[in-house]
Amino acid sequence: MGTAIEPKEIIFDAYTMCSFVPTLGSSRAIPLVLIGYRNGEDPSFVWLVPRDGISPTGLTDDPYYAKVLRDPRGYFTKKLNKYIEATGSVKRGILELIDCHQNHLAFTELLQMDEVPFKHPIEVELVGAL
Repeated sequence: MGTAIEPKEIIFDAYTMCSFVPTLGSSRAIPLVLIGYRNGEDPSFVWLVPRDGISPTGLTDDPYYAKVLRDPRGYFTKKLNKYIEATGSVKRGILELIDCHQNHLAFTELLQMDEVPFKHPIEVELVGAL
């Protein structure tokens, strides 16, 4: 235990967090991914769920969202690429993703790190946590 840890730094110019809300209007959510970018670079994903996704059992009966939960990497990569291609900009693509998907997939505002560096972006109550 004498080895020092090596923390990894991820530096974004802006980011959003997406959570899955099992029941619309609920304050309970399952954090899925942070999506961020640095100006002039491709977006980065920081996954908050296992590589194989999570089981939709007990969370949703909707086949669309069940597929999202089972393969969040494929879903978010495909959707974000579509919006970036359509808008010609990583920032505008992320904003479009946020604007078009605010039901069971709840996004925080795109937080610009140079504008509000200490703003708490969202309060999330983890399912099962008390």
